[in-house]
Amino acid sequence: MARYGVYKGSVDGSAPVHKLMPVAANQTLKNGFVVVNSTNRAAAAGQAAADGTVYGVTVNSITTTGTVGASDTVFVDVNPNSIYEFPYVGSTKTSLTDSDLGTTFDLGANAYTVNLDDTTGGYFRCVGYSNTKKTIDVVIRNRDIK
Repeated sequence: MARYGVYKGSVDGSAPVHKLMPVAANQTLKNGFVVVNSTNRAAAAGQAAADGTVYGVTVNSITTTGTVGASDTVFVDVNPNSIYEFPYVGSTKTSLTDSDLGTTFDLGANAYTVNLDDTTGGYFRCVGYSNTKKTIDVVIRNRDIK
């Protein structure tokens, strides 16, 4: 079973900020997915999401089909200070060290895995990690908060 993003707290003691957002067509979003702005609708983020398009992390799950309506919505944590734990992958870089704290990484090939080999245009600033669990704690930066 895949692990998705897990809320861990915030850098300033604030609570998550849940915003209800419309969902794009043909999406399967799970609780803990990173979502981006796709024509003012939430869609699963992919590798190398465009600069300034990340909304945040989903709080519930939803699946949409080719036609979406007003009830096709998802709650997204848009608090820029929220910390999330995500699994990580990497082929060249396979673990983290304290020197990686503050480094910004990009997503892997799906909406819930951080790619340690990709720091170009990344959104996920490392604030903690566990090499035992192969997870990274991140704060999402450069968001598109509507």
